[in-house]
Amino acid sequence: MRLKQPLVFIACLLQAASIAAQDSTTFINAIADQRYDSVRYIRQQKAWDILSKEDTTATSAFWPNIKPALFFGNVKKNIQFPDKINQGKSTNFCGYAALTHLLLKYHPELYTEYILSLYHTGSISLKKKTLKPSTEVRQAAGTLKNKGELDVKHADQLWSLTLCDQFKGYMNITDHHYNPGDENAIWAGTNYAKFNRMLADFTDYKLTCKGSDFLRPSNKNLYKYISGELRSGIVLLYVNSKYLYPHKYAFFKLRAPTHFIVLYNLYKIGDMIEVQYWDYGLRTEQQITVKRLDKLIFGITTIIPVTDEKN
Repeated sequence: MRLKQPLVFIACLLQAASIAAQDSTTFINAIADQRYDSVRYIRQQKAWDILSKEDTTATSAFWPNIKPALFFGNVKKNIQFPDKINQGKSTNFCGYAALTHLLLKYHPELYTEYILSLYHTGSISLKKKTLKPSTEVRQAAGTLKNKGELDVKHADQLWSLTLCDQFKGYMNITDHHYNPGDENAIWAGTNYAKFNRMLADFTDYKLTCKGSDFLRPSNKNLYKYISGELRSGIVLLYVNSKYLYPHKYAFFKLRAPTHFIVLYNLYKIGDMIEVQYWDYGLRTEQQITVKRLDKLIFGITTIIPVTDEKN
């Protein structure tokens, strides 16, 4: 099954760079939100139509431990609630969850085609790459335990393990083959360049990428730069989660990026910055200082959509 249509992301949330500009952009945001809601409804209906043709009791010849009821129930929930996709407890699936959140939010019909192709044929044909998970991965999907609700999300297990297995970066060089428990280990890890390559394989749209695994972006005013990127498209941040979720009992903070989030809004309230983002199956917001913002961010990726996209 070859899916020729590329993954397309729509920029829906136009953001203000300062609190003074918020009133003028509220009306613009409302129009963008209405457009997104109508497009998303159409695409959700396409996803439901695809899923409605499935025999939801049929087992897969490629995934021996995937239970049809848990698989199809999981796919249905993902289509209906794209914000709730998460990486599960104690896994290194955060980068894959961020990509999947965007796919479900902006193109649920393509997600449905992709995951059904995996289930029925054991592979996905993207425009430039074919994903064909190993025998070890296909046997492992459906058996992950002690991962929170991921234990019963068989579609998410199948999908995340496939992405781990088929996309590799320098950090995975010593461990290319799945062994039980590798979902928690370096085998499943995602560095910044690898994450951007995954995005590029799922879309033909322009990506702008700033930052790295070791050095923060060189922009002197990150707030100004990110605010501008939010007006251009969808923004993902590669962050040090110790600064995203600081704990008063944490005496040592590893100064390295560890996590991917999807940014939805950024604006100033006095001397503080309000950050609104998706992470771990939730839309979250918090206020941080400019200094903490600078320490937090290692990578900024923007997906720039085509504004005159046809439905």
